[in-house]
Amino acid sequence: MKSFLPNDIKDENRKIIFDILLQHPELAKVELAEKTAMSFVTVSKIVGFFEQIGLLAATGESRDGSSGLGRKRTLYRFDENSYTTIGIQSIGESVTALLVNLKGRVLEVYTIDRPVPFYSEAFTSVVEEIVSYMKEKAKAAGSRIIGIGIGVDGAINTRNQTIRIRTEGEREEDFHYEALIGVLGSAAGLPVLIENDVNASILAEFRKLELEDEASADLIHISAGEGIGAGIIINKELHRGGSARAGELEYMCFDPEFRKSPSSVGWLESKLGLKRLLALYDLSNADSTEACVDYVAKHLALVVTNMVSLLDINRVVMSGATIDLFPERMLDRIAHYVEQYIEWSPTITVSQAQHTAAMGAAILILQQEMMRVLSA
Repeated sequence: MKSFLPNDIKDENRKIIFDILLQHPELAKVELAEKTAMSFVTVSKIVGFFEQIGLLAATGESRDGSSGLGRKRTLYRFDENSYTTIGIQSIGESVTALLVNLKGRVLEVYTIDRPVPFYSEAFTSVVEEIVSYMKEKAKAAGSRIIGIGIGVDGAINTRNQTIRIRTEGEREEDFHYEALIGVLGSAAGLPVLIENDVNASILAEFRKLELEDEASADLIHISAGEGIGAGIIINKELHRGGSARAGELEYMCFDPEFRKSPSSVGWLESKLGLKRLLALYDLSNADSTEACVDYVAKHLALVVTNMVSLLDINRVVMSGATIDLFPERMLDRIAHYVEQYIEWSPTITVSQAQHTAAMGAAILILQQEMMRVLSA
């Protein structure tokens, strides 16, 4: 049986109060005590600490105790803008950055309309430019930036500490991400975290469903565009797998004769890459468009069928440039083939959210760095 040190308990109590304040941003000390198993003295110490670090402030207002009896209760208001993080995504021809507060609200959006690969030296300058801009916006909001999360279009291997990224000529190359993170962190003067862009995106999608009271415990997010991948949430936790490669759909294969070379893309990506589709089909022609939709839908339906069957997950969100070509038609056709293959119908929807990789990366670094703030 694990024993807990006093500091473990203190940190856990702070985390409990923090989570309550995210849902109830204006409470009195006694109300916090009533919502937990903590004593009034313990709650008072935590409230004092939260005031000290800028999370809480007395409002100067009060309200009566239960049934209007007893002493008035001083109210404390949670400052959701007190700490923020920057989320960055580099997808296609642009880099987008978000300034995100403790409630997951976007305070600022900054876009650079040029492609800058994550692994290039130029990306460091881009991050410095973003941080400089966001610090001014954070200052105006009375906020402190505590980290940067980056959603990267690549396969991350935590065992080898590498990230496999498609480079020029549709080739794949491994980069040691610790060195890249070190350079970016030194340049920005902030902690930096990287995550696969689809893993980051599913966190944003899950948060959105939670806010809409539609979230289940499990979710699959499939993104198809320049590449193809999936994010997986099981029991409300992001599932990365042993080497953080869970959901790397580019390697899913339905051809027993296929053989991958070290620098080539995987079988599924070779079939569904957006550039290949645009080369094969004339989307200005109705018949060719219909053939493209059917071709993509059949392949993605196979993916959905295998994933929901293996994982027993009934909620799937689709996104990406390939889906965005004809979202409603793609969705209808995918659902049709899934039902044909397995005779049951998981809930499949098309994402309506923007900049999900940046949002999810901001959420991840926020969770990581706020644990450090609360443990100070």
